[in-house]
Amino acid sequence: MGFKIAIKHFSTLCFLLLCSVQETTCFTKKYMLIEFQAKLQQMVASSSPIPPPSPAVSQTKQSGRVFYPIGYGADPTGVQDSSDAILNALNDAFQVKNGLQLLPGVNDLGGAVIDLQAGNYRISKPIRFPASGGGNVLVKGGTLRASDIFPGDRHLIEVWSQNSQVLDKRNKVHDPNGFPAGKLQNGVILYEDITFRDILFDSGYRGGGIFIVNSARIRINNCFFLHFTTEGILVQGGHETFISSCFLGQHSTVGGDPGERSFSGTAIDLGSNDNAITDVALFSAAIGVLLRGQANILTGIHCYNKATGFGGVGIMVKLYASLTRIDNCYLDYNSIVMEDPVQVHVTNGLFLGEGNIVLKAINGRISGVNIVNNMFNADPKGTTPIVGLDGTFTSIDQVLIDQNDVVSGMKYKSTVGKLTVAGNATKWVADFSSVLLFPNQINHFQYSFYIHGMPNGFPTHAITNVSNNVVVVESDKLVNAVVSVIVDQCSMAGETKNDERYLGILLVNPIARTANELFHPARKANRIPRKAAKNGTELLPGINDLGGVVIDLQRGNYKISKPIRFPSGRGNVLVHAGTLRASDDFPSDRYLVELWSPNSTAVPEPSNIHPDGEERKNVGIYYEDITFRDILFDSSYRGGGMFIIDSARTRVHNCFFIHFATEGILVQKGHETFISSCFLGQHVTIGGDPTEKNYTGTAIDLASNDNAITDVAIFSAAIGVLLRGQANILTGVHCYNKATGFGGVGLL
Repeated sequence: MGFKIAIKHFSTLCFLLLCSVQETTCFTKKYMLIEFQAKLQQMVASSSPIPPPSPAVSQTKQSGRVFYPIGYGADPTGVQDSSDAILNALNDAFQVKNGLQLLPGVNDLGGAVIDLQAGNYRISKPIRFPASGGGNVLVKGGTLRASDIFPGDRHLIEVWSQNSQVLDKRNKVHDPNGFPAGKLQNGVILYEDITFRDILFDSGYRGGGIFIVNSARIRINNCFFLHFTTEGILVQGGHETFISSCFLGQHSTVGGDPGERSFSGTAIDLGSNDNAITDVALFSAAIGVLLRGQANILTGIHCYNKATGFGGVGIMVKLYASLTRIDNCYLDYNSIVMEDPVQVHVTNGLFLGEGNIVLKAINGRISGVNIVNNMFNADPKGTTPIVGLDGTFTSIDQVLIDQNDVVSGMKYKSTVGKLTVAGNATKWVADFSSVLLFPNQINHFQYSFYIHGMPNGFPTHAITNVSNNVVVVESDKLVNAVVSVIVDQCSMAGETKNDERYLGILLVNPIARTANELFHPARKANRIPRKAAKNGTELLPGINDLGGVVIDLQRGNYKISKPIRFPSGRGNVLVHAGTLRASDDFPSDRYLVELWSPNSTAVPEPSNIHPDGEERKNVGIYYEDITFRDILFDSSYRGGGMFIIDSARTRVHNCFFIHFATEGILVQKGHETFISSCFLGQHVTIGGDPTEKNYTGTAIDLASNDNAITDVAIFSAAIGVLLRGQANILTGVHCYNKATGFGGVGLL
């Protein structure tokens, strides 16, 4: 209750602060927003070159601890090389000192910011961080593109000192003697608390995106990596690199690409410990995630980087990469491959299109592996096992593969088997060879013996053979019996195969069993010294890359009388920081913001979305890589908050949706809309509202595939989340929108 009251006070305070914002121009807010929308239409229609920065801005190198590469001579149009200018800005930022340190030897730079100002920068050499090291730095808001002469063996950004030793990418991070006691030593850490946010890394098929060595607590958030030939992200040494809400691909595609066979490179390579990858989509690369360190966690990863049939791997867990947790991940036509895995858990995953898990024997040891509660779905004619073996394991310890479900098209494999054999006989054979994963490996067994009718005396019966994953039960009399057998391959330390001890009850007595760029709406001519325009590059085919354009609402409180409808065929845009409120004459069947192309056809409300193959092609997508952040959407009980259709890789983060009559967020077709850290409610309440019976509308309606909702609270609506598509993932969603007793539904 204290948390909810705090949220209420916080929401009220935010509302009052937003309402108190006063504009500095003589225009009314309504007129300014109309003007802003007209300029937005003009912006995306223009094909003229981006004008150079104004002298005033180009001369501004620094404001406080914020550094502007444009002021150092960087060209935000991408025509001239900006490498030296960005490096000079970075070097100056690392000269800022306040006498404090983070880890010993790591200077605290006091929150220095390298603001790329939504520029589109062409670079001919890596942006390498100063070798002196440092921390508490943010790099944000722009696009970095490799020039034609960028070295093919380097990365666009390198957090790498010459004092650091670069690992051979073929090697493991640690030896097999267990988790290293010295992994947390501070002496080798040179960089700490560095954040990269809202950046597009275009490697131009020359080298990689970002390289991080011997660093701690690095964040890569809301970034987009394209056209790498080596790695999108490479991390070596150090620990705690957090990668979240990112998209990575060598080629721009949404699947079904005719060139998929030739995809190469690795999207993310972690040769490091204690890292986390959360809510990330990998759409083209030979390997999606390569793990070579320990104690890493992957959550909400969507891998469709290269089909297994073409030689691709979704997630590769290399030898000695132990203590790994892979949870809530979506392997889309590709697989997880684990080499001699030790303490690796794969849970709550979705494997589509014969994507499976492969256990690869290197030294023949496997221990502490849990593969449970996963879904597998493939072509009904397929025969791929859900878990397969590549090589022979001679040491098998504490391996549990169970409680996975297979709809069709794959062979069920497990380390636990249950069979019932019936007949009028003296011998009953339970053959588990088609189910059990490891050959000739039954460690524990038990059986029950149920007799139909009342024979002349009780027969003597026993298990007479356990070999080749077959259990034989025999009796001394001919009886009509049902024999149920349970076995497992889950050996414990010290046990041997086919131990003679019965770890179960021998049921002698019969017991019956049952079977079963930057724009400010409040400014006019001086909003920013450049204008968004076509820059000659595309994301997906037909999606013009606007180079990181930013629509900055400047914490304004804007009343609108018609939807803010986005022009078709654009991407790499951020809209942030303000409030949009529906006026009294806002159309009640529309949405405050609409990503809706004239070429799109809305889905009828009763319809569901099925994967017919069309949504996995590059056609039919009209928006890509658009982010909405820190916005309050107040629909004033007229229509909805946001409508997204035929879009890919859209993010809605840290937003607040209130007073919607239809939907807070409606997504139709397309895929990979990520909704995170949001609050949604038709009425402002923290619960116990006397009008709760009257709540209507739907907070989030996903008539689309491959989406993620993470850390979202829904506090008032008839329906919290309505799922009409497939392969969606919900994590940390709190639904108290309308009690079931009043007819409400949390998740439908």
